[in-house]
Amino acid sequence: MTKNEYINAMYVILSRKCIERGYHNVACGMIAQSIQEGWNSLLAKNYYNYWGMKASKDYKGKTVFMNNKSKTDPATYRTYISMEDGCDGYFKFLEYPRYKMLKTCLSDISYLDNIGPCGWNSNVGYGDRCKKHLNDVYNALMNNGVIYEIGRVYTLQSNMYIRKEPNGDKKELSEITDNAKKNSYADDNGFAILKKGTRVTCKEIVTVADKNQTWIRIPSGFICAMTKDKVYII
Repeated sequence: MTKNEYINAMYVILSRKCIERGYHNVACGMIAQSIQEGWNSLLAKNYYNYWGMKASKDYKGKTVFMNNKSKTDPATYRTYISMEDGCDGYFKFLEYPRYKMLKTCLSDISYLDNIGPCGWNSNVGYGDRCKKHLNDVYNALMNNGVIYEIGRVYTLQSNMYIRKEPNGDKKELSEITDNAKKNSYADDNGFAILKKGTRVTCKEIVTVADKNQTWIRIPSGFICAMTKDKVYII
């Protein structure tokens, strides 16, 4: 499996599980962390443990004793039977109370800034090292069309302005479709804001390369789907 194939396969699983488990717009951050932890290591390839999760005394599942990233300090690691099982194991690991605040993170950047201090890795700069992989994640997803496809329905992860064109003028509430009005409200200037959680159908995909942005056209206009630092629609 190539790195791009890995990223796309993980995104399909993690984006769904994030919604199911109450995490908001952080699936790409989770993938970036797994790359930092050794996505292509023997532990990942043979035992589907993509985040290097060790087995504590309270862990009742299957384990393996091996070297992972360190060649001089072998440890006992959790093992899983498939990529999906490994992702479930990751979310189970995040149920430790020290990681509770991660559910309040609303972006990949925020998630990676906080997971180290929560207790995952106390080394200064851990989050920054993980964030270095985000561009690879975003580029792989955009290039392979996993995130956005014409005709597919997506969910807004935050409130969004509707624009006449990418980075163009905002649309007023009176200018959007009746269906969109049901899930929108007007700001103080009368501009339409589509509510977080609204499901939208992608009619067109526009990439603004110089700004590292991806926009999609919905029946009422254009909304920003993704930037270099954040994914707004999944």
